[in-house]
Amino acid sequence: MYVLLGISLIFAFLLIVNLVLVFFTSAFWRIMSSRIGNLSVTVRGQVLFGLCILPAVAALVIISVFLIPGYLRHEPADSGELVSGKLGFIAIAGMLGVLLALYRGLKTWNITRRLTSNWLSDSVEISLPGIDVPIHRFKHQFPVIAVVGIFRPKMFVAEQVLDLLDRNELAAAVAHEYGHLRANDNFKWMLLRVCRDLLILPFGNGIDKAWAENAETAADAYAAKAGSSTALDLASALVKIARVVPAHTTPAMPAGAFFIEEHNVDVTSRVRRLVHFSGEQSISRSGVPGLATASYLWIVLLTIVAILPLFDPRVLSSTHHAVELFVHTLQ
Repeated sequence: MYVLLGISLIFAFLLIVNLVLVFFTSAFWRIMSSRIGNLSVTVRGQVLFGLCILPAVAALVIISVFLIPGYLRHEPADSGELVSGKLGFIAIAGMLGVLLALYRGLKTWNITRRLTSNWLSDSVEISLPGIDVPIHRFKHQFPVIAVVGIFRPKMFVAEQVLDLLDRNELAAAVAHEYGHLRANDNFKWMLLRVCRDLLILPFGNGIDKAWAENAETAADAYAAKAGSSTALDLASALVKIARVVPAHTTPAMPAGAFFIEEHNVDVTSRVRRLVHFSGEQSISRSGVPGLATASYLWIVLLTIVAILPLFDPRVLSSTHHAVELFVHTLQ
């Protein structure tokens, strides 16, 4: 029963802490969205991504740094405490969330692997100036321009896109996808899906959508940095490709950054934004210092949390006492 109780607490707290923090981050986003919207696209993306993954990361830190060590150090093996029906229900829900995240992650990986293999078997590798990632030309009914993969990304361009766009428009569209690649958006999107699957319930989707929209804006801005003409070429490419997108169709590729997707197309706003970019004298390419600062801040905060129990053993004792109260409340 000692081991069963410990496992139940791990999965129960994983779900509860995650849900509570998702509620608070969603509320924070609703209150602060207008102010966050005034930030630069790079900083806004960092803030949104942090809000998206904070609940799951915090839950894992709390469990690994506080709950498990406190339980192992202070819980008697013969305490006689039982797993109540309420605690068992919450623990099972948390376990289902983990299993769901694993299942969908493996399913996505498998489908992506098979489809990528199929696309590669019918493709021809081409090269474009300024792009240091393999580009594969292939036949597809959907006007595909996509970066697929996380560790060894590949860029795919459908033949109809090459026939549809002129040289400048194609270069602008490829630069947009390269912006996704430079930002590691495929990895980030995969991580967001795992975090949401852990919840089982559809909470936090508003922040995820805001991040996805901001990622598109950031990729558009990355392409538009080449100059005002590039921004207009990208807008023209968007309009041309949107016109030939088959109705109610989307590429069967769950893990990739696509230039345009039928179910998530907002061509009008993207074109207006690109026209705005074209009117600017320059688009700041900075943002790396802000990204580094945000990363360092996360590392410092997590390190402080991780070593806190080493400096004050009472922290684990207090944590275990809180867990005891939680268990007795659910009896």
